[in-house]
Amino acid sequence: MKVISGISELESSGLSNVATTLGTFDGVHAGHRKIISTLRDVAAEKNLEAVLVTFHPHPQIVLGRRGPTELLTTLEEKLGLIEETGIGTVVILDFNRQLASFLPENFVRQILIEKMGMKALVIGYDHAFGKDRSGNKELLARMAQNDGFHFVVVPEFRINSQNVKSTIIRELLKAGEFELARRALGYNYFLTGKIIKGHGVGKSLGFPTVNLAVTPGKLLPKEGVYSAVTRFDSRRLPGMAYIGARLTFNDTALSVEVNLFDFDEDVNSRNAVLELTGYIRPPEKFKSTDQLAEQMKNDESEVRKRLSNEIIK
Repeated sequence: MKVISGISELESSGLSNVATTLGTFDGVHAGHRKIISTLRDVAAEKNLEAVLVTFHPHPQIVLGRRGPTELLTTLEEKLGLIEETGIGTVVILDFNRQLASFLPENFVRQILIEKMGMKALVIGYDHAFGKDRSGNKELLARMAQNDGFHFVVVPEFRINSQNVKSTIIRELLKAGEFELARRALGYNYFLTGKIIKGHGVGKSLGFPTVNLAVTPGKLLPKEGVYSAVTRFDSRRLPGMAYIGARLTFNDTALSVEVNLFDFDEDVNSRNAVLELTGYIRPPEKFKSTDQLAEQMKNDESEVRKRLSNEIIK
């Protein structure tokens, strides 16, 4: 997949005869994939190149309208998920206050049409962009007639009568509604980062763990124990993950740690992907380390059973 970063690279990219869509695409969830699928269909029908335009950093981070924003995907994760959809070219525009102040008409004409040679535009039913988010489907429909480009609006995408949106998926993950979040995403929620050395507490209990240094700003789901698969070095290793504070040890710092089943190798400093497959239980403070160790045995038994069932399915 070709990645074009910034206006200067865009100007020298040679793009022309393009069908495009634009948005932040945080999570690249099932609703986003419907839009991307429609874009690819339109591009094939019109004999155009399908190009996805996205923004970095996330507009909410720059504008600060809703306070701190925890994202479903880092930029690298987002690009990886987009590549899986078969899109051949992605344009990343630096989102800043200058770009936010663009009138939507100017953005469409100066960026999409003049610099990309856009001939078709696909957006979701509620997409809005430009100054004061005034670039909506009604405005774009009028522009399509006046400026001569094909325009398609993708209707809302629902699961269990619920619109699929990044904001809603964040709320589901934070609330522990893990299965609903997974269905809305279309995949297991995952965390990426470098494996770092922990405090050795798990090893002392008979459950050695590796710790994952997750990128700041990445959303951590509801604290607790999860069934998980850890991916690194082309391997997929089953295990149980814990996200949260070490309550039994009065340690309030949040950590992400994984006990890899039937595995005993030094994996520190390697990059890994922690794929969370199911929620087991919330955190609990135990009166003794013996009680904690006993609960971890029960957790391991439950996680092994869950993972076995998932593999069979």
